[in-house]
Amino acid sequence: MSAAEYSTITAADGHEFRAFVASPETGERVPVLILLHEIFGINDYMRTMAHEFAAAGYVAVVPDLFARQEKDVELAYTGKDFDHAIELRDGLDFAAVLADISATLTWGRQTSLGTGAVASLGYCLGGGLAFLASAELDLDCAVSYYGVGVQERIAVVPRIGCPILFHFAENDHYCPADARDLIISAFSEDQTAEFHLYRGTGHAFATYGRNSFDTQAKDLAWERTLGFLKTWVPTQVLTP
Repeated sequence: MSAAEYSTITAADGHEFRAFVASPETGERVPVLILLHEIFGINDYMRTMAHEFAAAGYVAVVPDLFARQEKDVELAYTGKDFDHAIELRDGLDFAAVLADISATLTWGRQTSLGTGAVASLGYCLGGGLAFLASAELDLDCAVSYYGVGVQERIAVVPRIGCPILFHFAENDHYCPADARDLIISAFSEDQTAEFHLYRGTGHAFATYGRNSFDTQAKDLAWERTLGFLKTWVPTQVLTP
């Protein structure tokens, strides 16, 4: 079981945004995991994943990355909701979003729920942002699930200062084979970067409710993600 609530986080420029927080009910201090959402906002899937990571022993915090454009976004995967999600994605100010992720990182370092260790994990849009944040912010590690736009920002790789894990879908039109090859080759000298390709899967294979959802691939990626986090994120409880 996990406890959950919405908290308010304030960025350096005074912008306030909500974040969904799920934490183990044990009351022990554990690492914080920043979950970066898809283009659909903090929807049921993101809350579900926050609870799953809380059950696995992490404080999971999901910041509202669209709040500077529109607060409380929660969209479905089809129809007008999908069209609106694309509009929000296209209107994203990446510098401002990184500032909000940075504020969430500060919250994660300081919260009494955490050990001080903070990782980031994102899906789709969030997967691309987890990659970008690993270069711009002081994270302990990062995980990118079928991140969008990674190949377009490959120049930031030399600035990445933490271990990073990539989950790739074989049939992902947002990240085809040539893009995957470019990404992997950019990390040729980084022994802490990890890459996994899921054969026969499409974009968003780990997202419940999507037509591309693949149970076997999702379970395997989950196992690999937990192993990666266990390796790179300290789990010891810090004394106050």
